[in-house]
Amino acid sequence: MRFRSVRGSIEGGDRISGRRDLKVTLEIGTTLFLDGAKTRGAPELRAVSFRGVLCFWLRALLDGVLGDDPQKIFECESKVFGSTGHVSPVVVRIEHSGKLDSDNFDPLLHRSERKSFNFKGFKPGQKFTLTLLSRNENPLSQAANALRLLCLLGGLGRRNRRGYGSLQIVERDLPSLKAENHYELCSQLERQLEEILSSNASVISVPSFPMLHASWGQVKVCKTEFNDWEEAINSVMQEASKHKNPALGWAGKEGRQASPVHVHIVKLTNSRYALVLTNLLSELNQNLKSHADRNKLVDFLNAFEGEVVFGFKEVPENWPIGSEK
Repeated sequence: MRFRSVRGSIEGGDRISGRRDLKVTLEIGTTLFLDGAKTRGAPELRAVSFRGVLCFWLRALLDGVLGDDPQKIFECESKVFGSTGHVSPVVVRIEHSGKLDSDNFDPLLHRSERKSFNFKGFKPGQKFTLTLLSRNENPLSQAANALRLLCLLGGLGRRNRRGYGSLQIVERDLPSLKAENHYELCSQLERQLEEILSSNASVISVPSFPMLHASWGQVKVCKTEFNDWEEAINSVMQEASKHKNPALGWAGKEGRQASPVHVHIVKLTNSRYALVLTNLLSELNQNLKSHADRNKLVDFLNAFEGEVVFGFKEVPENWPIGSEK
């Protein structure tokens, strides 16, 4: 990572003299759905959208190191992104030249009968700059690792756990992924995760929050290459539909449960697309626990042949049993 000294001011007139900054150029890999002033209206790319998702990946990272201790996690997270008690040590800034193009996109590619159901989203292939600023190097490094995880494993905005909002680092102060095929992608991703992730704490029971822990998390690079990102997302949605169950996420009268699977789409240098599936297991909604079928998640993951570059090889037998939430 490369940090630079910064002089000048940021929004609101706050002085940043003496701060360090980290700057990256990001490319939108798949349609990015971000609500603006009006829901279902024109999308808006704002720093606040990034802060929320960066907090998620920082917690997942910290949980794996510190163990399932919500109070410790909160204290460490606050030292990076602040809390209601004090201002954030890290400032997030978004910049782009001109207005980003948007259009109507279908968020349910596997449901051909609902072609009139669209959201407005930013078109793939566009680039923008994200800058992290802080007076202290430690919180800046932690925020940078959260950003790397977001761009390696996750996504931003609506439907990000199904592959929408996938971003790729293309240049500047953080390493990018430049892989021609599945094998190169496995090697590069495994190396970057080793750089980011520290040793794991001992976590025996099902964790209360998703964590990047070898016992409760898995990162899998799928072997199949796709002609375009829509084909990649469609393949995921088709399989998720076949194995529909609270174990893969749920929204109904019984309650809501986020999917443990995070889908990230990577554009390869051969102009084809690859899937990275990250599975972060945690406690389930108590109202849905009895309906969750571990085998549905297992069958979904097994539908995608690939190589595990981090974490468990098989979904733990004691999940979701033991979830107390």
